Amino acid sequence: MLLDHAIPKPPSLRGYALHRLVQGLTDGDSPLFVDMGDRVLVRTARPLTEEGVPPRAVEAGGLGAFELRACVSRKVRGRHRYYPPGDWRSRHDWLRRQGAALGFEPLTVHCRAGVETIEKGGGPAFTVDRTDFTGVLRVTDAAAFGRAVSGGVGSTARAFGFGMLVL
Repeated sequence: MLLDHAIPKPPSLRGYALHRLVQGLTDGDSPLFVDMGDRVLVRTARPLTEEGVPPRAVEAGGLGAFELRACVSRKVRGRHRYYPPGDWRSRHDWLRRQGAALGFEPLTVHCRAGVETIEKGGGPAFTVDRTDFTGVLRVTDAAAFGRAVSGGVGSTARAFGFGMLVL
């Protein structure tokens, strides 16, 4: 059973160092996680803390408020192409497409877009799109939605805290 574990951390711990911390907690697994500032929320089947709680369940037809940090892009000739930061329509469309494939329909959505620089311990830094979505969704397919909760939304930068759907 998947559980969400809130692990306290210094607010300055980010990027590759946070990725290594989460992998160390899970013996090299790559679970979903999200940086919440003073804590990291880790979703895993491993028993990390005694305070782990299951992700909130929403049945087909049910509504739920959500947060999602995602790297929003499209592939052009095998390369990621990011949308301009002010292009909220393309970001909303991306979320609608993800939702259609993962058993949910976003009903209200707000997004903030920017760039996240990820420093790799000693290696070159790189940047990815960082879009923070908040809103309300309706579950259309409970089984597919379960895959979104357990496997994440989107495919890029999951190892750095992107893609975890928080209800």
